[in-house]
Amino acid sequence: MAKLTIPRSNEQEKAVFAKLNITLREAITEKEFEAVLSDYLNKHNVLHLATCRDNEPRSTPLEYFNHGLTVYVLSEGGGKFANLKANQKISFSICDPYDPFEDYLGATGLQVWGIASTFKKNDDLQRFQAIYRYSRNSEALKKHGIEQMAAMVNFNIITIEPVKMRYLNLRQGFRNVTWKHE
Repeated sequence: MAKLTIPRSNEQEKAVFAKLNITLREAITEKEFEAVLSDYLNKHNVLHLATCRDNEPRSTPLEYFNHGLTVYVLSEGGGKFANLKANQKISFSICDPYDPFEDYLGATGLQVWGIASTFKKNDDLQRFQAIYRYSRNSEALKKHGIEQMAAMVNFNIITIEPVKMRYLNLRQGFRNVTWKHE
C-alpha cells in the first residue's frame, strides 16, 4: 500500500501554467502513478546511487535495470558495498538531459529513497537468475561477444526496494508528486 501526495496549485499558478500549455495533475490513482514511475525507470538505465557510512556520503553513477519499482544493480564491487553493509538506507536519482534555454520547464527527474540489500551471484545462483531475467543488457553483451566473459563474473547484486519516490515532469503535469510506501 502506498500513499500519494500531490501538491495543490492555487488559481494564480494554474493560470500561469495554462498559458504555458501545462495542466498540473490534481489526481491520479496509486496504480496509475506506479505505472508512470515504472515506465520512467524502464526508459532509463543509469542512476546516481547515494550511500553513507561514518557520516561520509558517496554518490556513484551505475547502470541498473528494474522490475516494476524494484531496482537492481550488478557490480564487481567498490566502496558502496562497505557503505551498504554499515547502512542499508540509500537514495538515488535519475534525470533527463535538461537545457533551460531550450525548455525552461522541461526538467524531468526522479528521486528515490529506499532500502538496499546485497548478495553475490555465486552465493545464490537461482536468485541471481530470477533477477537477471529482467536485465536489459543481455543483447548488448551478445552483440559485443562478451556474454560468456560476463557469465564468469561473480557479480554483487544490489536490490533496491523503494520507500519514497518523488517525480517531476511538468510537461506531463507532475510537479513533485510523491509516492510513499506505507
